[in-house]
Amino acid sequence: MMSRAWGLRQMSSLVVLCPLAFLVASGASADGAEGNFVCDQPYVLCTSAPCIPDPTRPSDRSICQCAVQVGKSYGNTPCEARKPKTLADGTRALISTYSFEQAPMMRIMRCPAGNPWSNCLDQPCTVDPIDSKRAICTCKIVREGTFVTYGGSCDTGSCSLGYWSGATVASYEQGSAYFAKELGVERWPMNYCPDK
Repeated sequence: MMSRAWGLRQMSSLVVLCPLAFLVASGASADGAEGNFVCDQPYVLCTSAPCIPDPTRPSDRSICQCAVQVGKSYGNTPCEARKPKTLADGTRALISTYSFEQAPMMRIMRCPAGNPWSNCLDQPCTVDPIDSKRAICTCKIVREGTFVTYGGSCDTGSCSLGYWSGATVASYEQGSAYFAKELGVERWPMNYCPDK
């Protein structure tokens, strides 16, 4: 459950770092973007990230603690817009995209409609200056529809406790199919939690 995953220290760090994520150069957001792009470069992976509402915009933005990765990832914005950037204050800015990195270790949990969740695809992130393997991302809060997430450890009771980073089933399957094709694999890793 989310309370086990997050301590007061981690949540405090998110609140301090979240404004930095908005400093990512324009063009990195998926707003209005069309297309499918697989890039081979550093990226941020939020597929299992627990999130909290952004205190400055609690109605439509969340703050998520995600993992920094290097390699191929899928997104809806071109690779040029997703290149890592170093900001004027020395912090690193990356974009949150999607990959199969966590698929072998985690199952996909389905959460019913009525639970808020976070759409982190192509969203701005700031690399934690204390831990370069972690990043803080600002994601879009979605308040309708069912969703899937790698978070929650198959405990559907946690669907209502956290603003998990997730996707609709349709967008998850479409993105995964495209990504698998680009990687040259016949079937992407897909292991759903058992129905309860």
